[in-house]
Amino acid sequence: MRRTLLLLLLALSLLVTPALAAPPEGDGWMRLDAAPLQLHYRAQDAGIAAALAEQAPHVLTALEARTGLRPPRVVDVVLTPTWTEFAAAQPGDPPSWAAGTAYAGRSEVYLRTRMPHLGADPIDKVFVHELVHVVLGRAFGDREIPRWLDEGAAKLFAGELSPEDHATLVRAAVGAGLLPLSSITGTWPRNPAKARLAYAQSTDFVAFIEDQREGALQRVIAELASGAELDDALTRATGRSLPDLEDDWRGQMTFWHAWMPIIGGSGVTWGLGAAIFFVAAWRRRRQFHDKVDAMAEREEEQRRRQELMATLLGVWHQDSTPLPGGYHQTVVYSEGRSDDETLH
Repeated sequence: MRRTLLLLLLALSLLVTPALAAPPEGDGWMRLDAAPLQLHYRAQDAGIAAALAEQAPHVLTALEARTGLRPPRVVDVVLTPTWTEFAAAQPGDPPSWAAGTAYAGRSEVYLRTRMPHLGADPIDKVFVHELVHVVLGRAFGDREIPRWLDEGAAKLFAGELSPEDHATLVRAAVGAGLLPLSSITGTWPRNPAKARLAYAQSTDFVAFIEDQREGALQRVIAELASGAELDDALTRATGRSLPDLEDDWRGQMTFWHAWMPIIGGSGVTWGLGAAIFFVAAWRRRRQFHDKVDAMAEREEEQRRRQELMATLLGVWHQDSTPLPGGYHQTVVYSEGRSDDETLH
């Protein structure tokens, strides 16, 4: 009976657990080992595979230093030259725009090598981004990783925070459009514009945590991976709760993101653009406040006039006498005032 039950449980586990497909082998596939990475590629991607293999030790060392996590024993990296192979090689259904995907539970990374990698998305950055997801995912296991931490660390460590991301942050900060971090802890926006903002915010906030004190980000990751609550992990790592950290981050972000490109020299064009945008945004906000102040002054003047009329009506009276032809004769007269009464 016990043996039968054991066999039934084993059969059930096979039904509910997806089979672990082996990385592609044979049929034109090649393999390059760069422990712990195993790169699988076609002949036309041999140069990319060699470059990633050369980059891997430095990347993994940097990731371990910044996260405090050791990489998995083996990570399979599959390079695919076409969308068809990219989609067919992996266990899931990737979105058509994806340049790379990661499956932490399987320690697998899939990269597209023949698509336009422009701006902040060359293949080496996508490689680092997806590798971060694997390293974090393996450390957390079944525990949920805050989305802003997972995506922010991946984008930060891959060096993907672009001038466009800075501009997105500035626009959101000046326009009071920043997303609450609590809204991107367990879920992610489906709207493309909000998703871009979520990526930019997450990246910058993870960098902000890393700058709080030495080892702060590693401590946060270690605490969360061991099962601590988010607020407890942040408090122990930085001395402050999530709301306090978020308030400080928001408070300093507008200024630094507008002027950092000028100070840091990441591009004169972008720096001038950011400065112009910042000044224009400040002028719009100033004009808005001027209008509000003017409205307030008008309302105050109206209030003073109403008070004056209330005072007048308490002293002056008027009688209106009907006349032929629809006319009225109005007589205004005073009841007389004592010497100590004044009219304002």
